[in-house]
Amino acid sequence: MTFILNILHRDMSILAADQKAIAERPATATPDTTVHTKASSIVHDYNKFILNSDRSLALGIAGHTQHHYYTHKIQLSVSGVEALPIIRRHMEGFLRVRDLADLSTLTDFTVNEGIASFFDQGTGTYFSNTFRFSPIDNATRLHRAADRVTILTAGSGSAHYEKAAGRENIDAFIASRKDSCTQEECIPWMRDVFRRVSSRDSDSGAEPVFVVSTRSDPKYRFIEVTDRP
Repeated sequence: MTFILNILHRDMSILAADQKAIAERPATATPDTTVHTKASSIVHDYNKFILNSDRSLALGIAGHTQHHYYTHKIQLSVSGVEALPIIRRHMEGFLRVRDLADLSTLTDFTVNEGIASFFDQGTGTYFSNTFRFSPIDNATRLHRAADRVTILTAGSGSAHYEKAAGRENIDAFIASRKDSCTQEECIPWMRDVFRRVSSRDSDSGAEPVFVVSTRSDPKYRFIEVTDRP
């Protein structure tokens, strides 16, 4: 469960994630708050974003929160180049290739996904890495920012994204951001997409949390979005 949306552009990267989550054990919602839950409880204010030590990278996680137990290493990492191998090693280790007897009787499992977006100082470029892993498979892809907006998704809401948002609406938004791309222009559109997706996917929340990095200040920061004018 979850919906993560990333707008990737030459001059910025914005990620948004809903706040609904499943937790089987006590789960840290913020650095200072622990949410105590019962088995398979739904948490409605769970922060799914992790920033690395210098805030050059933001990671949004989807799936089962307790399966992303590599995230403390991401918090200690100092760059995207260091962080991505951490995620990929975890994905590989999550495969049950050493437990084929158990795997042969497996009938149900959670697919975990995520988007890690970062600004690389060496190349002056934004990148986003999409990934998914489960006991039986994993996949990963690196996306490079360009002048044209790239829209990336992860989580259960992804299956509903295109129909909920509308292909014409998506194409019009991308075309309208050809010459400029700012958070003021993008966030209202992203909020609308979350509301549309959540109306089709009961596992996705309607109100997202946002993290933003811009070329002028390439450090990810949480931003507060309200309906007040």
